[in-house]
Amino acid sequence: STPTVHFAKTKFVLHVGLAFGAFHRYLYKPLKAGDFAKPVSHKAAVVKAALATAFIVHELKIAYTDAQASPILTKLVSPITALKDKVTAMVAGLKAGHHDPAQIKSAQSDVSAIASRAGAAGVPVKDLPVPAF
Repeated sequence: STPTVHFAKTKFVLHVGLAFGAFHRYLYKPLKAGDFAKPVSHKAAVVKAALATAFIVHELKIAYTDAQASPILTKLVSPITALKDKVTAMVAGLKAGHHDPAQIKSAQSDVSAIASRAGAAGVPVKDLPVPAF
């Protein structure tokens, strides 16, 4: 059965925006800046990324429920699930102190695709600021 969520589109934009903001701040931008490769900042970047993945997965679960409740957003349920699964797969490596650049880049492609599809559905999504770890 489809859950009933009041203001599903608004909540979707909020939760996806928070998830995307955390993804970009703690995973994608540090990867692009080489923070995971620098010996001094490596541990801090990996710890922050591991913490961020838990937050991202949580926000994507809420966005998934919101997408299910909105006829406009139902086509985003599958891509959100795929992104959540990719981020969940990163957790073990990050907790062990390792990162996989290919996983992060693949997840970035999914983030871009979801944002594009949401925008095409009339629900523009943008990164929202997230608290610092």
